[in-house]
Amino acid sequence: MMEGFEARAETLGAAAAERAAARLAAAAREKLPGVSAEAEPGRVVISGRGLARRMLRDPALRWLGGLMR
Repeated sequence: MMEGFEARAETLGAAAAERAAARLAAAAREKLPGVSAEAEPGRVVISGRGLARRMLRDPALRWLGGLMR
């Protein structure tokens, strides 16, 4: 019985993580001009010209979770 519950919980958790990554990538594309964002399994990849330098100036790039408010 417990094996079925654990498998279901893992499936639900993975689906929720994928949805959250997709929402975060969409928010980054919308709110960060000049930044490309793609949701990949287990992560969100952002890229753009001068991104490392922009991270020093723009708090939104240092804490991407804030974009989901």
